[in-house]
Amino acid sequence: SSPVEGTHVIDMGSEGHARRMFEPMYNSCGMGDPWQFWSVNASTDRQRVQIIQSSRFGIGDVTFLAVAVGKVEFVVDTLKRCTKHTLHLEGGRKLENVRVLLKTLGLLGDFEVDRMHKMDEVVGFYCAGDWRRPIFLDATGMNAANFTTFSTGIGTTGYVRLNKYLFDHPKEFLQMEKDGVLSGLPRNQAKEKDDRPAYVYDVNHTNSTFVIMNSMCPRAAELSSNDPQYKYGMYHVVHPLDKTLRECRESWDQYQETWKQQGWDAEHVPYPYTREMIKGYFAEYNQLTGMAIQPDGPRKEDILQVQSETQQQQQHQSKIGSLPPWAADERVIASAEAQSKAEATRWWKDQCPAVLESGAAKARSHH
Repeated sequence: SSPVEGTHVIDMGSEGHARRMFEPMYNSCGMGDPWQFWSVNASTDRQRVQIIQSSRFGIGDVTFLAVAVGKVEFVVDTLKRCTKHTLHLEGGRKLENVRVLLKTLGLLGDFEVDRMHKMDEVVGFYCAGDWRRPIFLDATGMNAANFTTFSTGIGTTGYVRLNKYLFDHPKEFLQMEKDGVLSGLPRNQAKEKDDRPAYVYDVNHTNSTFVIMNSMCPRAAELSSNDPQYKYGMYHVVHPLDKTLRECRESWDQYQETWKQQGWDAEHVPYPYTREMIKGYFAEYNQLTGMAIQPDGPRKEDILQVQSETQQQQQHQSKIGSLPPWAADERVIASAEAQSKAEATRWWKDQCPAVLESGAAKARSHH
């Protein structure tokens, strides 16, 4: 991965800024102007960009390097027909000496998941709108203007925190339900003709669900309040800039050496990023966002402050998820069980009085 990914760990402020960081890689490999790609929608000053597409993009350096040395070629066109070892494209071009053809159009969901849950739609993150049955996946497609990471880790962490909080505090969701949260959440229904089960939703669905749930459950959203500071410190401790640059450069050169030993003859392509370039990206980022982050990470005192805040947050989270003192008292537990049964009986009596009365009559007949 490029060092840019490991150093910019807070909201990018401008997708145009992120795009400019990718330019050296695209330029060194002759892959064209990324601002002109079909899924990139940019303002005229190239300060604001939205990437909208149904697939993901490659982020590995080896992809660009393989193009730069001629081992890989990207051709954008539609396949018209095939003849022996030849692909005929709609644009008139022929790709000859083709021995292997892989149809890599993405992954298909399994309708068995829908059938197991007996559902034909997902409401927010929930099977058939049942908040006790959350279902989460790496959502399909891309629709973004800010990038904090290319990993699923941040989104997954937020999802786990949110749902754990609701399981720990179910009355929070019951209040949200009374306030109409289910009617506001996006719904994804199964589309059999498109091989799209209900549980396979896209990034728009995910983003909208997060926004709605966090706005209606601010206490759960607070659990992520310290994440930007934590990530800034953590990334630079684990992946300092000089170490990251060195390893990226060594990997880049090693690929070329391996290919050369295998008989591939191509001019050496120097690694396209330097420390000075990274410093420039940080300066531009700070100007755009009003932040004051540094290429070498936070100062020692800043790290200590983040550690202190993180420990406080963890203590708060442990209080949220830990068992209360009364949970070890058998008499209190027995009382809680009795109360729960009584509440369940009242609920069934209100919801299905005929069923409950029928069950009671059968019990009396047995006596």
